[in-house]
Amino acid sequence: MARLTDAELADLRDILKQLTATRGQQVPRAVLARLAGLGQGRLGLTLDLQALDSLGAPVVIVRPPDRAPAWAAALTPREREVASLVAAGLRNKDIALALGISVGTVKDHVHRVLVKSGLDSRAGVGREWGEG
Repeated sequence: MARLTDAELADLRDILKQLTATRGQQVPRAVLARLAGLGQGRLGLTLDLQALDSLGAPVVIVRPPDRAPAWAAALTPREREVASLVAAGLRNKDIALALGISVGTVKDHVHRVLVKSGLDSRAGVGREWGEG
């Protein structure tokens, strides 16, 4: 079963507090990027913001991520994190925010993921990551 560490739970509480404070407004991308980075790519998160109206807080479901494709074994741990966030559809800027690294470093990681996977696009990473 996928579990959040105590530090990740504290971060999730902070993120949820920020989301609750934005009720009726657009959620800042930095908050979404923090949420996407939670669990460092080893967890899948589903967030229901519509629950704010009825429950007063968003509903968060934590689940193990989809199985990674075979080529992911050749990736470093950081490249796996980046690949899972690319597969989730995040932009380089959002990945950088989520992982606390520069956009240039994200670009380097994405390039290495594409080379090691033999894929020619980010979309391919997304397609294969979910099929593993």
